[in-house]
Amino acid sequence: MQELIPMARRLYLTAPLIAAGGLGLLAGTTPAHAALTTPPAATAAPAVTPVAAQARLMMLLDASGSMSAPDSTGKPKIDAARSALHQVVNSLPADANAGMRVFGATVKDKASPKACTDSQLAVPVATGNKAALSTAVDAYKPFGETPMAYAMQQAANDLGPSGKRSMILVSDGEDTCSPDPCKVAQQIADQGIDLKIDVVGFRVSGKAQKDLQCIAKIGRGSYYDASNTQDLTASLKTLSTRAFRPFAVSGKPVAGTPIVDGAPTITPGQWTSKIGQDEDVRYYQVKHTPGTTLHVSAVGRPGGTDDKSRSISVSIDRTDGSSCYGSDSAWSSDWAKTAMPIGAVARVDANDEECGHVENLTVKVKTGAGGKPQQELGPDAMPFELRVVEENPVTNVPSLPAPAESTSDSPADWSYSLTGAPATGGAGFSDALELKPNTTYAATLLPGEVQIFKVPVQYGQTLVARTNVAPPSLPMKAALETSKESLDVRMGLFNPERQSYSGYDSVSLSEYTTDRADMASDTRVVNWRNREDGMTPTYLAGDYYIAVTAEDVPTGGAPISFLVRGDVTGTPTGQPAYGAPGATQAEGPDEDATPSGSPSSSGTPTGSASPTGGSSQVAVAPVADDGDDGGLPMPLLVGGGVALIAALIGGGVWMALRSKGSQTPPNAPQSIGQTWQY
Repeated sequence: MQELIPMARRLYLTAPLIAAGGLGLLAGTTPAHAALTTPPAATAAPAVTPVAAQARLMMLLDASGSMSAPDSTGKPKIDAARSALHQVVNSLPADANAGMRVFGATVKDKASPKACTDSQLAVPVATGNKAALSTAVDAYKPFGETPMAYAMQQAANDLGPSGKRSMILVSDGEDTCSPDPCKVAQQIADQGIDLKIDVVGFRVSGKAQKDLQCIAKIGRGSYYDASNTQDLTASLKTLSTRAFRPFAVSGKPVAGTPIVDGAPTITPGQWTSKIGQDEDVRYYQVKHTPGTTLHVSAVGRPGGTDDKSRSISVSIDRTDGSSCYGSDSAWSSDWAKTAMPIGAVARVDANDEECGHVENLTVKVKTGAGGKPQQELGPDAMPFELRVVEENPVTNVPSLPAPAESTSDSPADWSYSLTGAPATGGAGFSDALELKPNTTYAATLLPGEVQIFKVPVQYGQTLVARTNVAPPSLPMKAALETSKESLDVRMGLFNPERQSYSGYDSVSLSEYTTDRADMASDTRVVNWRNREDGMTPTYLAGDYYIAVTAEDVPTGGAPISFLVRGDVTGTPTGQPAYGAPGATQAEGPDEDATPSGSPSSSGTPTGSASPTGGSSQVAVAPVADDGDDGGLPMPLLVGGGVALIAALIGGGVWMALRSKGSQTPPNAPQSIGQTWQY
């Protein structure tokens, strides 16, 4: 039986624990470098709550008299709506926070002053209310007018003032009252990017269709046309499922500033912030431990469904504005409609002459050209994770393998079984689902969705990320035929700092697609000295991430089936030895040193070579962690009774240790690759 590796508190030891002096820090010895060994509360990453439990959904349904008109099959539209809604309610996650509001359900007289406030909360937003929702669906009948804007205002109130909130509006006509629903959509959108309005137009055209499309565009949602039960069901299932799987960021909130003056101070850990997604700059001050390598990364996902390319970059400077000329930085960009995250990282090395020993540094996160910083962020600002990690100097650089050579060979085509253990990727990096290396998993993806998986890779190893995409199902082909568009499915590879590895691979699906399609992306050998080649993204061991996305489809579409696996090859080797902050970081040997090449001559994957087949395969839900381990290695050095922690990654490990006092946890890891057991 295959199992998904639980998202346990994982700690990769990149230096052996020295017996002499023991686990001094863990046993309660006062650390000599408290800034490195005791992260302040601000750096602790919050527990990862299941996304379905965080998000709230309100279904807003048109009960006007026109819903008694026939759909494309000749049946009353209300019958199609009831059938679709019952299927949606039955498919909601058990912990889904969902509710239902109707409008135009009780007042038939258009002249009545009550006609334009005719909206009722049929089922309040709550969990465990599927029976109540089903009862409300049965009671849903066509009756009165169409006070759409008023109902939207009430639905926004029902959803509350904060958190991930979605409204799904289903209507078959124009608003018969005032105010203008597009203006109301703008008022709702101004409440923040965490609230969006998706719209399904049921057999609409002309002004009614334009109004509904306007609501969806302003509300940062999707608009779908539906003409019958099948269309409506596909649209509602897609929207309701995505409502409980939004791209998620995790960390302690911090607000950057558009100018350096007044920028907030951040310390090692994981933070969340916001930035204008088209063109903006946000500044932060970082307290840096002199003599350590500083890593700062930012990752987010642009909102919207347009074809505009958006980018993000990170840089590190002195507080006087002068550049850290020895720092490296990288950026990435993509189109919003692909749903692919974009991530960037900057680094100042411990022995950097300009900034390696500077305590106060400035971090600049930039989108687009960055020349037009926004004084106040609008409702379409992009949430992103901002991660700060300090890495102690490495004392054995001359003995480490030289930078790995890149390979011009493309990964081999998919040659594995077309079955796998059912799996669902995370909605973000912090809740990414960990895959057992060299094992196939089966998943489904909705248009406009991203799923993220992670695979542990150690120094000396290589990762090949693979996906195999099935041809579209009949409902998906029908949606593509109606939309007259193809659909791109993409795969991206990200390193432990959430930096995009080397662009993205993609396959295009259409109503004519009949064959499965492969995507594959491989890394260089993971090697500490790869950083000598600029920002080659494989210079740290830890969790590497596989992101799979699909473009949105104007007609809603249907789930896309795919297989995913992370093939890890090579024997772990080349572990860096970490010294104390400020210690001299050795330089690498001369250029005639032997570079590291392929991970092994045989290319045999480590671990299990193939998954277990047959009907014994079961889905094992990911175990919710109580904090993000960050995907990065956490170097330890124990000497003189003091443990020096080089990378404070806002993780569940330190949250757990702090909650237990200074006692050594049971079954603490003693070698590379072991995990904490509680």
